[in-house]
Amino acid sequence: MDKPIYTIKSKADERVFIHAMAGHFVTASSHMNYYIGTSDIKHNHDVSVDAAMLMARYYFENDIEVDSVLCLYETQALGAYLAHELSRVNILNPNPSNTKYVLGPEYDAQGNIIFRDNLRKLIAGKKVLLLISCITSGKTIERAMESVSYYGGTTVGITSIFSAVDSVDGVHVNSIFTTEDLPAYQAYNPHECPHCRAGERVDAISNGYGYSLL
Repeated sequence: MDKPIYTIKSKADERVFIHAMAGHFVTASSHMNYYIGTSDIKHNHDVSVDAAMLMARYYFENDIEVDSVLCLYETQALGAYLAHELSRVNILNPNPSNTKYVLGPEYDAQGNIIFRDNLRKLIAGKKVLLLISCITSGKTIERAMESVSYYGGTTVGITSIFSAVDSVDGVHVNSIFTTEDLPAYQAYNPHECPHCRAGERVDAISNGYGYSLL
């Protein structure tokens, strides 16, 4: 696959950026016409720190308290920087209220998020922020919210690097990049994908970790 890769910079901070590549991409629940590359924000220290600052601003401005950050799809480093920002004293956050916890998920054989006994205390009774790289349909976030609720926590925020939806189950999605930054982006139900109907081959299978060429 030899396709051009576009760099999209955040309007709020040009040091924060993602990449976009046009094609025919497949996830577990959707087909898309663009792959969104978020590796720099997840794995580049400098970019991650700046991205975390942008993400934290929403919670300061809306006075939303967070106890735990649940990090999906290799966002633990970014989640740690975000927790640091939420704990740091600044003009928008003069009195940080409590310790912030950062944890990643474990999945059972059915793909449900589970928490071992030693980690349940970080969810039960806590105000939980869900952090994810990309949201296409919101199904992954819905399952994470169900798990948080099952273990006694409350989802108070959803933060993503890129999101194609504004909210999931009534919770606003705080995202650095949206479809306004990539107006041509489209996600389809697998049975309604125009690329498939046109007989176009799938370029790659993708998820929150990256993509695999076919």
